[in-house]
Amino acid sequence: MTLKMRKRIVGKLNKYFASLKEEEISRISRILSQEIQRLNIKYLSDSGKARDIRLALRPWFIKPPEMRFFHRLIYNFKAAHHKLCRMYLHSRRIQEIMPLTSDEKEWFGLINKNRFQKYQEVFGRWDTNVSFDERDNIRGIKFLETNTVGIGGIHYIPVVSEGIREILKLKFEKDIRPYRLRFQADPRDLLAAQIKRHARLIGRGDLNVIFLENRDYLGGTVELPELTKYFLKRGIKAILADPRDLRLKGGEIYYRDTNIDIIYRDSELQELIDIERKGHNMAVLKQAFVNNQVISSIAGELDHKSSFEIFTNPEFAGLFTAGERAVFRKYLPWTRVIKERKTPGIDGRGIDLVPYVLKNQERLIIKPSRAYGGKGVMIGQLTEKSKWADYAAKASRKPGGYVAQEAVDIREETFPVFSGDGFGYRKPNHGLAAYGKIRFEKFYSVSGFVVTPGAIAVLGRFSKDMVVNVARKGGIIPAFLLSIG
Repeated sequence: MTLKMRKRIVGKLNKYFASLKEEEISRISRILSQEIQRLNIKYLSDSGKARDIRLALRPWFIKPPEMRFFHRLIYNFKAAHHKLCRMYLHSRRIQEIMPLTSDEKEWFGLINKNRFQKYQEVFGRWDTNVSFDERDNIRGIKFLETNTVGIGGIHYIPVVSEGIREILKLKFEKDIRPYRLRFQADPRDLLAAQIKRHARLIGRGDLNVIFLENRDYLGGTVELPELTKYFLKRGIKAILADPRDLRLKGGEIYYRDTNIDIIYRDSELQELIDIERKGHNMAVLKQAFVNNQVISSIAGELDHKSSFEIFTNPEFAGLFTAGERAVFRKYLPWTRVIKERKTPGIDGRGIDLVPYVLKNQERLIIKPSRAYGGKGVMIGQLTEKSKWADYAAKASRKPGGYVAQEAVDIREETFPVFSGDGFGYRKPNHGLAAYGKIRFEKFYSVSGFVVTPGAIAVLGRFSKDMVVNVARKGGIIPAFLLSIG
């Protein structure tokens, strides 16, 4: 592949969208709306009301060597992150950085150091600032955070590309020859392969899978019902159930009369504790953790934002190999749990942390260690000084609750969008006038990688907000691999 390949293809696609007449824009809009409904590309509000997730009309075009590079990089980081579970069991200092509630500690004790199972399986997404825009070379790569419980994107990654492909193949694909678009690895298949592998490792001969979803929560993704349907189509017995639907029989986990081999959980540990507090017996799930039948395992609870301090603070350097430390130095942002103390700053010199956070607002962000969906993230360069000082003071009063992190460059890239509603498409019943023209706007974009030993898939997201998240009404960027011939 030539060095200017991606830039040329992005340029061709932009010209294609810019040349469209109103009738064609209307037809494409109609196709996109139909595909979103057919593929169930939805997000649920806290009240359970569904909204369409916005899709970028222009996908990412990824070179296979790039995917191989990110597979090696992220798999290495994933392996380092995997060590946290055993470290946590043996280190009070690490426990201080990633504090658990007393109830969480009780559950975490199900895999105490005397009963630690070798295969603590997690299925995660590793978020970065990478965007596959028109640049030929990807530089300035930084990890943003890890997500190892109830990750989003497993269903969305393949279906958004399927939906956009219906638009691109109308004409565009003919214009990029000799290059050809290929779908990337399907994370639904990656999850299935990981579940099968783990079942073998723990000696489960059959494969009955429960997708565990807490029915007390109406909001979030629609992925688990869709994953259940997909697994059934692939010949894997899959059941969607609430934790309260399970029972114990002779130390085995059952859903009605079905003996369950693997549980895939979408619920964080705190949700399970909340159910227990309501008076429901959770002995069945505790036994599942003891049996090591849960993905992600208890180890998945250690995806705290504060975990990045363990990787970037020289205090813990001896816990990792030279190769792992090299990855941390190059690809992780400096991170510290906010509290009054001395520690090395971004440049390595000793600092008083809280005054440092106040003085270096432009270089930092503050975020809750355990929040999700972009909640509570404050970006220094976008915040008034008084609000930053108040937030830093609040954070310092809750040691272990918040981190200060080196601000990472989040790229803006230009995407074609339908005019008419300020962002995205209008549904077809609004008539031609609603679609107007295609215009080009700048959005922030980030990526999240799902990695298994044999493959990798990427979730692209875009937003007008620098905190890019579907929960905050951001959209999804389809992604294709480029090959010749």
